[in-house]
Amino acid sequence: MKKFVIIALGVLLIGGAASYIYFGGLNSVDISVANVEGYTIGGRLYQGKSKSKVIEDYFFEAKELTQSKTLDGILTIVHYNDTTLVKGETKLFIGVTFSSEDFTLPDDYQLLTIAATKSVRARVEAHNVVVPTASTIEKRMAELARKEGLKTQGFTIEKYVSTTILEIDYPLVNKN
Repeated sequence: MKKFVIIALGVLLIGGAASYIYFGGLNSVDISVANVEGYTIGGRLYQGKSKSKVIEDYFFEAKELTQSKTLDGILTIVHYNDTTLVKGETKLFIGVTFSSEDFTLPDDYQLLTIAATKSVRARVEAHNVVVPTASTIEKRMAELARKEGLKTQGFTIEKYVSTTILEIDYPLVNKN
């Protein structure tokens, strides 16, 4: 019996490690400064409890709009670093970053336009089950901005390019 448990644990450990590697768990997070042309995003603003089903509903609604090609673009979440929120609250804009200027917003969507020419960008090529947490990635992005003497705006933009590619942009304040 003891031998069976040891073999079973060994198989689970090897299987788990193989899955982690297969899904890209060993891939690095590339962080650099990227040129951008601003952001045009259609979506819904959410402010409230961090563990609300509304967030999930908005996310899957936007995902469906991109997959069905009703909106041509990339599934996107803007995370505001709002210091006025109480503990357990979040402020998000969930929607689609448009691929072109030719779009029609759904009736219940708002348009968010963000001016920026540069951004600290993190690019992760791995399945979302093995991607490091957003806060871990954002800390590394803020560290790069600090080292380079760059000033970031008060939010990050997560773009779900595909099921295995995530880009997080930390737009920089435009220099006048």
